[in-house]
Amino acid sequence: MTVRTLAIALLILGAILPIVGWWASSPVAFVGPALLLLGVLLLWTGRRHGR
Repeated sequence: MTVRTLAIALLILGAILPIVGWWASSPVAFVGPALLLLGVLLLWTGRRHGR
């Protein structure tokens, strides 16, 4: 698994978790934005360093 694949997986999971948390009234919804941010940072730093 490459860093890009991991970042995309985090973006997808981060987008799904708030929906699931809202539907299930679970605190898991707060993890979604953190995963989205981590995925974006991984993609941004990979492009910044020319990878």
